[in-house]
Amino acid sequence: MLVKDEQFYCEELDKSIPELSNIGEVFKKLGVKAAEKQLGDYIRKTLRPDKYFRIPYYERENKWADPSEDDYAAAERIITGEIISEGVAYKFPNGEVDWEFNPTFNAFKEWTFCLSRHHEWRCLGRCYRETGDERYAKCFIKYLMSWCKQEECPQNAKYFETKCWRTIEAGIRMTKNWHYAFYSCYKSKYMTDDVIATYLKSVWEHAERLMKCATGGNWLIMEMAGLSHIAMLYPFYKKTKMWGEFAFEKLQKQIAIQIYPDGFQYELSTNYHNVVLQNYYWVINTARAMEYDIPDAITKGIEKMFDIYMYLVQPDGRMPDLNDGARSEAKNWLKIGSELFPYRKDYRYFATDGKEGTAPDFENIVLQNSGMAVMRTGWDEKDIWFFMESAPFGRGHQHEDKLNVLMYAYGKDVLRDMGIYAYDPSDMRRYVLDTRSHNCAMIDDKSQNRRKNYRWTEDDITKLSDIKWDFAPDRDVVEGTYNEGYGPDSIRVTHLRKAIFFKKGLSNTLPFVVIVDRFVSDDGQAHKYSVSYQMDVQKYDINGNTFTSDFDDGVTMSIIGNVEPEVIKGQKSPLYMGWRPRGYYNSSEDLEHHPAPCLRYNGYGTEKRIVTVLYPSDNGVVAVKNVVISDDYSDSKIKLMIEGGEEIIIDENDYIASADSKTKYKK
Repeated sequence: MLVKDEQFYCEELDKSIPELSNIGEVFKKLGVKAAEKQLGDYIRKTLRPDKYFRIPYYERENKWADPSEDDYAAAERIITGEIISEGVAYKFPNGEVDWEFNPTFNAFKEWTFCLSRHHEWRCLGRCYRETGDERYAKCFIKYLMSWCKQEECPQNAKYFETKCWRTIEAGIRMTKNWHYAFYSCYKSKYMTDDVIATYLKSVWEHAERLMKCATGGNWLIMEMAGLSHIAMLYPFYKKTKMWGEFAFEKLQKQIAIQIYPDGFQYELSTNYHNVVLQNYYWVINTARAMEYDIPDAITKGIEKMFDIYMYLVQPDGRMPDLNDGARSEAKNWLKIGSELFPYRKDYRYFATDGKEGTAPDFENIVLQNSGMAVMRTGWDEKDIWFFMESAPFGRGHQHEDKLNVLMYAYGKDVLRDMGIYAYDPSDMRRYVLDTRSHNCAMIDDKSQNRRKNYRWTEDDITKLSDIKWDFAPDRDVVEGTYNEGYGPDSIRVTHLRKAIFFKKGLSNTLPFVVIVDRFVSDDGQAHKYSVSYQMDVQKYDINGNTFTSDFDDGVTMSIIGNVEPEVIKGQKSPLYMGWRPRGYYNSSEDLEHHPAPCLRYNGYGTEKRIVTVLYPSDNGVVAVKNVVISDDYSDSKIKLMIEGGEEIIIDENDYIASADSKTKYKK
């Protein structure tokens, strides 16, 4: 280990504690075994599992288990040396774990990194607490000692220079997994004085690394969550107070640095919003359980983060998977929010499925900083939910997808995002990050390229986006602009997108959305303009300008354009397009992804207008039969051909959006 026995026993423990006041002298006179016994006796006497296990800490999370396993089946598998990391299982011969091993077909680095998060140790700890079966404690201790022996703490290594001591893994280990297992097993017959000493020396090393090598972004939150837990759970180190002050100062400051005024974490990813909020929540819960004072500003500061779940929630109760996102259950988060902030009756409404609390005071919402708009026909499961963004690029985990649109209707995700994919060098990973996989536009088959010139500055967190909107009883309008370049050469084209949501339909139609995309060549050259939609469906039909997908249960989603669509499915060359991830991580290349249709409505020129209609239906009827526009770019008229021969003329100029409109709308 990095810390030597003499330093640890003579310098790093708090000698003001009576039971430890002479431990340095004991070490010098009687040796390490005597010092280990004194420390072990102290821990067995003073550790407070009665407080610790008041924390609502235990989540299964499927981090250590196959979804078909219960915790005990998972623990039995773990005992044999078969461990699941990032969804991929591997059985180590004779149960001897090589903590730097990687069994994945593509040498996926995250498998090895996440192996050292030790989620399975928490599973073993829980099973031991509930049964007293010493096999579980023995296995945890075996893995603990194996890891500490194999992986010496580096002094100053950067995160990319180590496989097992990245600061994100150190923070995660120190937030829950190690402590849960140790507090569960500390009185096991296998928890010898030597094991306790090894554990506590490694905890000290974690604290020092987390403080000295702290990074930024969501990593910093996880690092400081881990460091704060060490301070709250182990008060007998000489540096405990300093570690706690350092961690809580960072956590408090990061709320102002990372959270937009509208509540979204600055990566604009529903997944990493979860991660940051979850770590704050764990810190708060641990402080309450251990009766440890933390700044009130931390608890109060995260309240607006819970608002995001109310703002963005789809009718099925789940969140859209924005950027490297997550389809998490908003209800679960708002239940936590209602417990932390009992005066929030709107949180309570979601947490109890409407049985208690008060319904939110809005249906539509615009997040001006985050550049996102959500429009609804109501709050019921069968209502229609439409999303459009004109968002800043964000701080991390970004996708090149400005002006993306999503739709949920009649109980189905009829137009959804591509979501997250493994952080590997694959074509599929590059695809999900790219405009090619989103409901956006491409120029000359080139994607948006904000990343090329992107630079985040701290004052970006206070800036407003360029989104515009106008909400009314019968229709909503949202507008946004992209003009930051396409492709590696930053092709200069301005894309203006306007979405008009007819919430009550027109004439005899169901509710639908008209998307107007206008392109202007800023370089004076003619370009190819492609408006793309990604369809997560295998059953579909193409009839002229109309693509209709079948979502079963009588629900269809039709996209009708002013030109016939190009359909790309399962294509690898010349453009990798028309794919869907099967899941987050998989163990076989054949299971990475599957073909899925991508629609492209194409135009060409120095200026071009392309119009598409998004028409979901629960009755099998596609009431909008065609979209007709003139070739004159200055024309604002749109002709909709309706079932039965009716024609409806829409004038874009009748639907004007503004950044000065009310951000909330209730019918």
